[in-house]
Amino acid sequence: MQDHDPILESALEEALGGKAPPDLIAATLAKAAALPPAAQAPLPAMPRPHWRAWGAGLAAAAALVVGVGVFALNPADRAAPETVATNAQEPNCSGSSTFDPSIKLDLSKHKLGNHDGDVPEIYFATPQDSIEAKPTRDTGWAAPLQELEDPSGMIHKGHGSNPFVDTEDDAQSTFGLEHDSGSHTMTRAYLGRGTLPPDEAVRVEEFVNYFDYRYAKPLNAPFEITMDGAPSRYGADLKNCYLMRVGVQARQIDAKDRKPAVLTFVIDISGSMAQDNRLGLVKQALKLLVEQLQEGDRVGIAVYGSNGAVHMEHVDASRRSEITNAIDRLSTQGATNAEEGLKIGYQMATGAYRAGHTNRVILCSDGVANVGATGPDGILKTIVENRRKGITLSAIGFGMGNYNDHLMEQLGDKGDGHYAYVDTIDEAKRIFVDNLTGALEVVGRDVKIQVDFNPKVVKSYRLIGYVNRDIRDEDFRNDAVDGGEIGAGHAATALYEIKLHDNAAGAVAYAKLRYRTDEEGEFAEIQREMFTRDLALQWDQAAIGLRLAGNVAEFAEILGKGFYAKGALLAPVIEELNAIAPEYRDNKVEELLALVKKAEELKQKE
Repeated sequence: MQDHDPILESALEEALGGKAPPDLIAATLAKAAALPPAAQAPLPAMPRPHWRAWGAGLAAAAALVVGVGVFALNPADRAAPETVATNAQEPNCSGSSTFDPSIKLDLSKHKLGNHDGDVPEIYFATPQDSIEAKPTRDTGWAAPLQELEDPSGMIHKGHGSNPFVDTEDDAQSTFGLEHDSGSHTMTRAYLGRGTLPPDEAVRVEEFVNYFDYRYAKPLNAPFEITMDGAPSRYGADLKNCYLMRVGVQARQIDAKDRKPAVLTFVIDISGSMAQDNRLGLVKQALKLLVEQLQEGDRVGIAVYGSNGAVHMEHVDASRRSEITNAIDRLSTQGATNAEEGLKIGYQMATGAYRAGHTNRVILCSDGVANVGATGPDGILKTIVENRRKGITLSAIGFGMGNYNDHLMEQLGDKGDGHYAYVDTIDEAKRIFVDNLTGALEVVGRDVKIQVDFNPKVVKSYRLIGYVNRDIRDEDFRNDAVDGGEIGAGHAATALYEIKLHDNAAGAVAYAKLRYRTDEEGEFAEIQREMFTRDLALQWDQAAIGLRLAGNVAEFAEILGKGFYAKGALLAPVIEELNAIAPEYRDNKVEELLALVKKAEELKQKE
């Protein structure tokens, strides 16, 4: 039995609120009920983790008491679920509070622009600033010059939260690993407009994956796995509750060593793109990209408004002025036939395909579709039909107002590529200049990760984020099931809240990563095991990257009103980031601190 089952409570809560049942319920029940078809051929036997062969005597002999650091926080920081846990004697990490109520934080001191010297003052970007950004002291955000675009009409689809799972019921967690970051950047754009993002816009893993945790770089292999953990900073009941991190770092590839690229830009030129922070910013971003290309790279351009069309056949990147002139000639017109534009783009990419090159379609759009196939299913069909040809897709989103985040995120996932959102020219530089190789060259395709928890040590676990990337445990080695994609130099991080048995000692979890380096290549696997001795004794003794990731995840779960963040406050996150930022020395962390303060200010006005 689970310590606490959130599903019935969530359903009741949503029903009373007049909402449709959350995706969490359907996804969890589907996973629990799913069985491989009887006619399916058996999959290869999977290696058994070491602890499954342990005898009771050996396990007992390995017993070791792990010290748990308890941090005093306001009791409202993590309110307990409102229903009674199935096992009231042993609440999980979201159980009753044990915090010290004497510690209070004065939220009035944390308004944006009044940081008392702890972070530089932040100015939020406008559509015009997106084109001609004037960086501030540390963050790269530009000063506001004009009225911001109204973010009404945005299309998002939330995925809820993963539930706690008892290891007696299911000791394996399997999902597709990826490096998307669009949700974080979009939230920044919302906050810059003085608006909290809708709950559905927040995908926790895309917040976490936006930051650099300085993992060890693999030297002679495509990937390296890092695993660590520490007593949970934000669990309401801290007894035996830990935050565990599984970080996957892809090999860095120098620009001079990357494969030549065959790029096909598919550009939305419909009427909805007729704004500076849409087509205007697309032009600026793509010209930045073209400036980084080398002789031997090739670029073609497809466009779509009411109809799709070839705008420029593929030419060598050495003809840079010809390419930039073609970009400058783009102008908006007509309705939005994304389906036809993508079909033409993939036809061009197929015709220009070169083995041994990076063959990629780069879609630049606000995600609107009102001609041809207008729903995700019809447009995704075009993507799925082409993804096995060795052509990857980058879905790059632009604009606010009627932007379709849901469609763009799905296109990146299903196109064997990634999804990013561009709100300023500085973000375009980050994607297309600072890490061009990572944006273009895929190190691992169909990346799946499976974390096998030791039931003798781990009582229950919860995967934070990746809700819509779940894969059946038995499909880890089923290569017909799609995984995620990770580019050169990119990293992907998975966080778990885990509860240990009393006095538990030994192996905690065994992580396996499965991937292939190209579409026709053989799959490979690497693995890493973590033990209780790898857990920090206190949160403030944990690796600073783990502390940063934990605070990023807490921020995202609060903004997304996640099930396990009920009643949580942003003040402890601000307190922790104030301690981390000077040591971490990363402008992104300074920017994050300003974002959290802005979100807190807006929440106080609700």
